[in-house]
Amino acid sequence: MRLLADEVERQKQAEALAEDLISHALSFYSVNVAAVQPVVQAPAETADSWLVFTHEGVFRLYLQDATENTSTVLQVWQHLVNQGFSRLAPLLPASHGDVCVSLGGRLAYLAKEVDGRPCELAVQADAVEVGRCLGELHILSRDLLFSLQNALEHSRAAEPSLAVQREDLELFRTMAEHRLYPTGFDRLLIKIFGEAIRFADQCLEFLAQLSLDGIENSPCCSGLLLEDYRGRNFKVDVHGTVRLSLIRKVTWGPCIKDLAGVLDLIGERTDWDVAAASRVLDAYQDVRALQPGEQELMYALGTFPSRVWQVCCEYYKGRRNRSEPEAAEMLCREWENQIKRREYWQLLLGDVLGYENST
Repeated sequence: MRLLADEVERQKQAEALAEDLISHALSFYSVNVAAVQPVVQAPAETADSWLVFTHEGVFRLYLQDATENTSTVLQVWQHLVNQGFSRLAPLLPASHGDVCVSLGGRLAYLAKEVDGRPCELAVQADAVEVGRCLGELHILSRDLLFSLQNALEHSRAAEPSLAVQREDLELFRTMAEHRLYPTGFDRLLIKIFGEAIRFADQCLEFLAQLSLDGIENSPCCSGLLLEDYRGRNFKVDVHGTVRLSLIRKVTWGPCIKDLAGVLDLIGERTDWDVAAASRVLDAYQDVRALQPGEQELMYALGTFPSRVWQVCCEYYKGRRNRSEPEAAEMLCREWENQIKRREYWQLLLGDVLGYENST
């Protein structure tokens, strides 16, 4: 009971400190605050932002560690707003003119709250809007200062880790074959291994034929990458326009990786609806035309069996958080998705590119 009481007391003290910090941060902004409401995102138990209700409107206050990356992202955010990227929530300048306030190792910043419902990629209109949004983001970020580009983490066109993943699959198969008492997971991996490794080899062969350095170094192909399209960042307003409430983790690299990521996620959310993906691809290209080699790169990235590798890596190298039947079921499900994923990308791009469907 004493331990529980101590924990409750510590939580109360932490909440009191947070309230003082929030109050201090808001004192740097020229707004008349009426109320502040913490926002807790599951599975977290503490607030990561606060809704600020003022006479001037509704804002959201963010508190983050004062790292160089946070400062860079805020400069990128302000650049996009200045460039006319109206889909992104504007930052409110503090009384001293900067867009953030330094508070003893933390940075506080205030952004206009974006009204609307969460974006659903399974909804055709939402997905098409996300395609346009990405195209606009990639175009407007081209003029980002080189100092900011260099300060961001850089993403490669095709990570060297893909070749490592292929080698890992060989290792996992060997481990499965030499286990004294093979599990259901082992037997399933041995069964699908031939096809999985063939898929991986074909993707690596496609990548070897591309001028990846040319894509990475071309100003027309590089831009700001969001990389995460699952979260709460996208909202849809009453007019059906997709808006971004914030940018937090961004990288610099080939734009096509962003498009490949969102098209792959749309496939998952729509049961691999090629027609839906095609409309999103068209919407993106209405804003930003694809450059030579980008379609081929997107096809290779989309068809590589990374999810199968991920499940196997967790089973053979990581911490097993699932029971044996659950692990085998997960591998079976990811393999079925891999077959569907490959067919999806084949119909979306493979046929156009002249790649033979050998599934």
